[in-house]
Amino acid sequence: MDMLQEKVLYILEKNKGKVVTGGEISRQLGVSRNAVWKAINSLKKSGNKIESLSNRGYRVAFDNDSLCRQIIQEMLTTERLGSTIELLETIHSTNTYIKEQDPGKLQEGHVVLADEQTGGRGRLNRPFFSPKGSGIYLSVLLKPVLSPEKTRLLTICAAVAVSKALQSVCGLTPRIKWVNDIFVEGKKICGILTEASISAEMQSLNYVIVGIGINTGEIPEEVEEIATSVLEVTGKKGFRNRLAVEVLNQLEKIYLEDLLPGNESEILSAYSERLIYIKEKVLVKMYDDSFEATVLGIDGTGSLIVKNDEGQVLHINTGEIFAKPQVDI
Repeated sequence: MDMLQEKVLYILEKNKGKVVTGGEISRQLGVSRNAVWKAINSLKKSGNKIESLSNRGYRVAFDNDSLCRQIIQEMLTTERLGSTIELLETIHSTNTYIKEQDPGKLQEGHVVLADEQTGGRGRLNRPFFSPKGSGIYLSVLLKPVLSPEKTRLLTICAAVAVSKALQSVCGLTPRIKWVNDIFVEGKKICGILTEASISAEMQSLNYVIVGIGINTGEIPEEVEEIATSVLEVTGKKGFRNRLAVEVLNQLEKIYLEDLLPGNESEILSAYSERLIYIKEKVLVKMYDDSFEATVLGIDGTGSLIVKNDEGQVLHINTGEIFAKPQVDI
């Protein structure tokens, strides 16, 4: 999307559901009506739902779900997060893109959004399905004054922020699977990947990149048993801009008001009340080892507390957990 297309889309999105004449758009942007017509045709080819009404003008549909950088920046209520935003059509990975830009020179709160990722990934370098126009693929650069061992708390902050955003914008009731997955109705709707650069000499964080991938569109058949999306649950589109905004608003609030001042108990409490599998038996996988255990909760570092079949209470700070398959008797 070039700059003119972005500006035209912004005007239409600002007047969502209303007819805007080509003349009005051309006057606002200082370009010819023919240039507006070409921009709108390009936007249509990119998948935007824009009606061309004879002798009246143009109207974008209420369920048009294209990301618009100007709309997002205008709706944000943040001080740091989203201070600068890059919106890219197709990219390998938003996290990787930030790392390649020399993060030390970028402003804290810099956000990269993509309409599509060709190499999206999650924990353990697993691929994250990121098709065009079907999700929010977002990375934000943070530069907290924290010890490296507290990096996990940033993942926890992001999980709470996404959960609150999905609830307030989409009316969903998200649950969190330790440590970085968001579930709705028993299926994964969001994954979070936090990557940190650590100063070996100072034993401090240089920067942290928090990557967030939220499914908003159609889910392919091959993963529909384990994954879901905003569209699948609500039957509606048109949430992407508002949802991206609310994720950033919520994340900054938690980051500035709780994490940096040291109010970690507030964050952990909000995380714990959304945690799934509490008092349930799960399969714990750590490196090449796996065992069954009952989930008890999390500790003050965000590690998972479990009790194994021998009665030992363990604090798990790596690996992952899975629901124990039900066996018919």
